[in-house]
Amino acid sequence: MRRVHILLATLGLAACVSTGVDVKQEQLSHFMIGFSTLDDITGQLGNPTWRASLSSGSTVLIYSFASSRPHPESFLPFIGPLFSGGEIRSVMVLFEFDQNGVLRSHGRTTSSSVSGWSVLPPGTLP
Repeated sequence: MRRVHILLATLGLAACVSTGVDVKQEQLSHFMIGFSTLDDITGQLGNPTWRASLSSGSTVLIYSFASSRPHPESFLPFIGPLFSGGEIRSVMVLFEFDQNGVLRSHGRTTSSSVSGWSVLPPGTLP
């Protein structure tokens, strides 16, 4: 039975997929509204997923991140299709700068969802 859990954990980790820049809540606390600049943020986080210059002269940066992990049971022969699905997590962070490139506001939203069936309790795998 232990071998089955090790196999499931290995397959589950091998199938994880993620894309984008995962901006953590702790990182946001380093950026001060009215003081941090566009260069400060791109210097620490890298290039954003999306950048727009508005007609008012302000600039908006968006950093997005998504990760997907299938249920490990999905890889079992014969019964795997019964458990198809997995966990999806996404994060989107928006920074708004005034016409001088000084941070005016920022916000962070997260979402997560699960599809399909799983016999393992949530959080069993890393």
